[in-house]
Amino acid sequence: METSNPTLKIVRISSFDQLDELIVLACDTFINDPLFSLVVPGRHEHPESFRGMWSMHLSKAYGEKGTVILASCREKGGERSEFLAFAVWRRHGTSDVAQCWQGDTWNKKLTRLGVMWSMFYQLILRKPAPGISLDDAVEVVSGLQEAEKLYPPERWRLCWLAVSPKCQRTGIGRRLVQWGLDRCEEEGVPAVLESSIPGKPLYENMGFREIGRARYDKGRRAQPVMLRPVEGTKKTA
Repeated sequence: METSNPTLKIVRISSFDQLDELIVLACDTFINDPLFSLVVPGRHEHPESFRGMWSMHLSKAYGEKGTVILASCREKGGERSEFLAFAVWRRHGTSDVAQCWQGDTWNKKLTRLGVMWSMFYQLILRKPAPGISLDDAVEVVSGLQEAEKLYPPERWRLCWLAVSPKCQRTGIGRRLVQWGLDRCEEEGVPAVLESSIPGKPLYENMGFREIGRARYDKGRRAQPVMLRPVEGTKKTA
């Protein structure tokens, strides 16, 4: 009997409970990332701290207005695999179209409150979890705030893209990026992101260009800050 191959499916994360699986995926994907190696130098000795940081990042994303979290999995016979990749997109702006994406719920409000307390405890009271370099974390946040100044008000921002080490170079990540680019074309707004150095060629191939750098590690290293103009803008440039 012939069996069909599993199909790749993209789903939208709609429940806080679904974040647990994404946290595990993020920890596997970014365990050797240069930026996280700096911010969480003790991630191998204190894996719970690394997990806690990703829990905070994804909880923050889940609670933010305008955020869309997408995940990829393979599906066969109605059964899905574990999540293989995820992307976090966020719609910024004050236009009517932007506000359509920025609905709020009590669940989101409570999530933001929890994240706010966690960040206050770690950053303001300076009580980070074991293995975390607080000064480096603050510097990274400052660099990202500087990058924000380079972006136009109306935009889609790719906040995170994580692809399982088992699925690198399979096109899964590209499909998650393309979802946001399709929204940009529909709405006539640019896409922006901060890239890793290895990830930059992928984004360049998809129409992004570097517009600046977000510095960290006391200015010794930097992330490319990138923008993809809307299709009409590119044609007239």
